[in-house]
Amino acid sequence: MIANERQHRISAAAIKGFKDAIARAEADGPGDGVHPRLHAAMIDGMRSQVEQLQSEVDAYCALRDGKVKRRVLHSLAEIPNVLIEGRIASRLTQRQLADRISVPEQQIQRYEQTYYSGASIERLQEVADALTLTVRKTVDYHIPTTRTVSIKGASHRRRTTKSGGVAMANRSTRKAAASAAGKTLSSKSASKAARAAAASDLAQVANRKTTGRRAATAASKTLRAKGSSKAAKSAAGSDLSQATRKKKP
Repeated sequence: MIANERQHRISAAAIKGFKDAIARAEADGPGDGVHPRLHAAMIDGMRSQVEQLQSEVDAYCALRDGKVKRRVLHSLAEIPNVLIEGRIASRLTQRQLADRISVPEQQIQRYEQTYYSGASIERLQEVADALTLTVRKTVDYHIPTTRTVSIKGASHRRRTTKSGGVAMANRSTRKAAASAAGKTLSSKSASKAARAAAASDLAQVANRKTTGRRAATAASKTLRAKGSSKAAKSAAGSDLSQATRKKKP
């Protein structure tokens, strides 16, 4: 990036030098022992340098002449470029900006040479204020669709469904979901989609309760049966123990 008139003059002189060299190379052709393809590649390289330098010169002139009034930020890493461009657009020299924030001119030169590396956020804001930059960038926060909650020392994932219902991770959550679903179903203002989602949640709660009871009943029958094997009774005892623990608050 060209930051001042001195760099602009140097870049303009370099462009002229490359163009003169290209013209001579095209007129003279390949030298003795130089392959034509190598000669052509050398010319292409110089043309590439001219294009790069010309692009930087054009950008500097557009800023200096007031043709560029704003830019869109896509990253915080672009802030140093904005401050340099803002100074050029304001038609301030590095010395004039230094006077505005009461620092030596060499300090502004170092800032711009290193793209404000090491400058504090307070300093960046001070420079922006001195240049009267107006910032209106909107920041979009990332809201994850899933989140982890801790329940009795264990991590459980709560998933938000399209209908807005919450996957029930434990008994207290199921009670809350059932209560919310009941209120939605009894509400006259609830939409059809909300009622359908509430009915689905309520059905899930009822299904989990029924499944737990059936498992406990089946385990009890296995334990009472005389013909049950030791392995079957052991498995049934484990199932019944789990069902009992789930019933406890």
